[in-house]
Amino acid sequence: MLTLYIDTHASFIEFVLYRDGKVIDRLLKSDKVMQSSIIMPSLDELFKRNNKEVGELSDIIVVNGPGSFTGVRLGVTIAKTLAYTLNIPIRVMSSLLIKAVSNEEKGYHWFVEEEKNGYYFGKFNEIDELINDYVYVKKADYDTFSQNRDIIVHVDLDYDSIFQFSRKINPISPHMVKPLYVKLIEVQK
Repeated sequence: MLTLYIDTHASFIEFVLYRDGKVIDRLLKSDKVMQSSIIMPSLDELFKRNNKEVGELSDIIVVNGPGSFTGVRLGVTIAKTLAYTLNIPIRVMSSLLIKAVSNEEKGYHWFVEEEKNGYYFGKFNEIDELINDYVYVKKADYDTFSQNRDIIVHVDLDYDSIFQFSRKINPISPHMVKPLYVKLIEVQK
């Protein structure tokens, strides 16, 4: 079983390749300006250096945001296209859920994801369930919002835990996978 993890929600592109639930390779590339020009060559590089073909994939895990508007759309589009053309399952995780799952200290915590003008927040319980809607807070309001909240800013991602948690998520049709937008973009206002 070959699984591909795709995360493009931030200023980097990250792919993790799993075989039978174990990480066999990870590729991380950063290009704040031209993610779209490096994403497919990076994916190709990952498969070539592992002597694998895209057609060998058995499922996909994709991070659907919140995060960079363009980055999230890139990752989701590639995940949907691969899942649809290969007729394989796709599982969706948010950028805040992967932090909650990776965090060793379980409990009721707020996790934060920074973006250029503000922060995304999500509160998760001890079994990594989201217990309220995601929240967007402007940078000027961060201090007020964070008072009296147990906020965890940085978490080293645990790709084994992410994979294991993804098995609890029901796969969905590629047509149903959508980017997670918490704040409205200018054209939506």
